Amino acid sequence: MTTLKEIAQAAGVSMTTVSNVINGKLNRVSADTVERIQALISQSGYVPNQAARSLAQRESRVVAIIVQASENENIFRNPYAAEYVGALTVELHRSGYYPLIRFSDDYRDVEADLRGWNVAGAIFSGTFSRHLQNIHSLKTVPTVLTDCYFRLPGVNHVGVDDDAAGQMAGDYLARMGHRRVALMTNNLQDSEVDQHRLAGFRTGLAAHGITLSERCVFPQPIAAETIGQLTSLLRSPDGPTAIFCTADRIAAQLMQLLSAEGFRVPEDVSVLGFDNLPMAEITHPPLTTLAQDIDQKAHLVVDMLLRHIRQETLAPERTLLGVWLVERQSVRRVGPPAALAPDTSA
Repeated sequence: MTTLKEIAQAAGVSMTTVSNVINGKLNRVSADTVERIQALISQSGYVPNQAARSLAQRESRVVAIIVQASENENIFRNPYAAEYVGALTVELHRSGYYPLIRFSDDYRDVEADLRGWNVAGAIFSGTFSRHLQNIHSLKTVPTVLTDCYFRLPGVNHVGVDDDAAGQMAGDYLARMGHRRVALMTNNLQDSEVDQHRLAGFRTGLAAHGITLSERCVFPQPIAAETIGQLTSLLRSPDGPTAIFCTADRIAAQLMQLLSAEGFRVPEDVSVLGFDNLPMAEITHPPLTTLAQDIDQKAHLVVDMLLRHIRQETLAPERTLLGVWLVERQSVRRVGPPAALAPDTSA
C-alpha cells in the first residue's frame, strides 16, 4: 500500500505539503504542486488513513448510534429499527460522517465505548430512562435522544408527540363507532413511548365518553402461546371490536395470529397500527395506521446533532413531530360515531 511518505518523495515535497492537499488546505500550496500531488495520489491508489487523520486533526467524523436491544437480539429484524437506523445512516453519509452502530441493553459498557471511540456525537434511539441515567457522557458528548423521555439539562430530543398520537387513535376508533376497544403495546412497563401513547389513547376515548378497561390493555404483544387470553376476550359478549397496536410490527403479528384462530380482520375485529412502515401496505388486509415521517425524523436528528457538534454553546433543543392517519382496510365502521362527551371543565 502506498504511503503518504512515498507520495511526498515522488512529488519532491514534504509530507506536510501532501497532507495539506489531502485535507483541502490548497491556499498553502501552489497550483502546480497541487496538480502534481493529486495526479500521484490518483495513479497510486493512495487511500488516506481516516483514523490517523482524525487523531492528527483532533476531529472525529464518527457518530455513535446507540439502539436499545436485548442480549443477542438482531434489532434489524424489527422493521421500524431497520427503517430508522437506515435513514440515519443515509443522512450521516450525506454530511460526511460515519455511523458506528451499537446495540445494547446493558449501558454500563456504553459510557466507556463513547469515550474510547472518540466519537463526534451520539444518537440514542428508544433507550429507557433507567439506562440513560447512568451515562455521564451525555453531558460531554453532543447527543440527540430520540423516541425516549429522559430529561437531562443540555441534552437534545427529537420524537413523536405520542400523547397527541394516542389521542388521535382513540378519537378515530370512536368516530368509527367502536365503543369497546383494546390496546396492545411492545413493552408498557419500560417504554415511556408506549406509556404516553396509552395515556393519549385514554384521553381520546374519554372525549367520547369511552373508558378503556384494564383487562383490554395488553402490555406486550400477544404470542402464539398466549393467544388464548385474547381470543377468550374477543369471544365474550362485551369483548373489544377494535385493537390499537402501538407499532405496525405488533399489528401485523396480531393479524396473523387472529387469522390462525379463525378471526377475520376487520369483520370480527378491527386493527389499527402505528408507524406506516412499508409492511402496512402488504398485510392482509392492508393496515390502517398512524403514520410518522421516519426520513424527516432522521434528517432533523442529524441536522440538530451536527449543529451542536459544530457549535457546542448552542442551547439544547426539543422537537416533537406529528402523525397523520392512513386509512386502508383493517378498520371498519361498526356504528354511528360515538358522541363527544359533554364539556364539564367550566
